[in-house]
Amino acid sequence: MFEQVVIAVDGSECASRAAQAGVALADTYGARVTAVAAAHEELDQAAARDILDEVEELGADAGVPVEAHVVVDRPSHAIVDIADRFDADLVVMGRHGNSGIRDRLFGSVTNRVLRTAKRDVLTVPASDEQVEEFETILMPTDGSKAASRAVAPATDLADRYGAALHLLTVVDVAMEAGPFSAGGVDREYVERLLADAMTELEDLADEYAAEAATDVEFELATRSGIPSEGIAAYVDENDVDLVVIASTGESSLAGQFLGSTADRVLRLVDEPVLVVHPRR
Repeated sequence: MFEQVVIAVDGSECASRAAQAGVALADTYGARVTAVAAAHEELDQAAARDILDEVEELGADAGVPVEAHVVVDRPSHAIVDIADRFDADLVVMGRHGNSGIRDRLFGSVTNRVLRTAKRDVLTVPASDEQVEEFETILMPTDGSKAASRAVAPATDLADRYGAALHLLTVVDVAMEAGPFSAGGVDREYVERLLADAMTELEDLADEYAAEAATDVEFELATRSGIPSEGIAAYVDENDVDLVVIASTGESSLAGQFLGSTADRVLRLVDEPVLVVHPRR
């Protein structure tokens, strides 16, 4: 599943945590690791080299060889270029970095990589906790073909880590009800929507289980509300360690990623999020 992993670092605590997560994941999969740091106006080549030395030490401690590269370029360009050059299966990076301004950096480096890299991207937020094991994995789904792209990596990760895999559908009642929801909808209507969603989820779970070459069992749940908010609440309520979510399709990564459910989840959830590229 993951044979070549690119880890992007910039010296921030968030990127250091991402490096730990990337090395641990590579160790689990027996993957090769390429680390990249971009030298630019705010980070000279010597400092970038020092940052990469730390990643190489992490790899050495875990028995994972790390090939390190300093690239003089804009960070997002450097990351995507290295990922393409080494045909990476996965890019691992912090969700925000040295600027300390979450939305600003998310909108520049991480979001540009998510828009332009034709790879799965694991984004790791800042936290005091290390990311080495995943015990509970969440895969949100709306039943669409796009959402189903997350099934293979989600089930494979759950199998590798022996993790519980939760499937969640959040029903947007207002969207389902359309113009008839202006005056509100009754509880019976909402319960019917949730029951229908659970039936579809059960059918999907049977389909996914038949396709997966593992014994992973799915735990199913439905919620009503705004999808991104429902997902974030579920993460908190169930101590989810990793969210695996598909981007909404080719158009999202071509420039419409902002505003999508995946984008909002990245802003709301304080756990690692793996965004699965449409190429799957």
